[in-house]
Amino acid sequence: MECLLPESLDISTVLDSTDLYKTWLSEDCALLLDASNVKKVDAAGIQALTSLFLTAKANQTDIQLLRPTELLIEGINTLGLTEILEINH
Repeated sequence: MECLLPESLDISTVLDSTDLYKTWLSEDCALLLDASNVKKVDAAGIQALTSLFLTAKANQTDIQLLRPTELLIEGINTLGLTEILEINH
């Protein structure tokens, strides 16, 4: 299932994002996360995204981050989460 990440992955959207992520995880299918619209990120938003990845992997759900913006890649690299979020460049 292809899922579109919101434009903002930051502290102001963490609660909404967490609810959205729970819905996606309940679908019981591979998750393809389109990150091409992400324009605002902070550590809290990336932590929530990391939690989604860890939960999906723990439940043996395939998950991929597609088309991440440079801003998102920079934040993921800064936090040292490249391996968990499987960012290859």
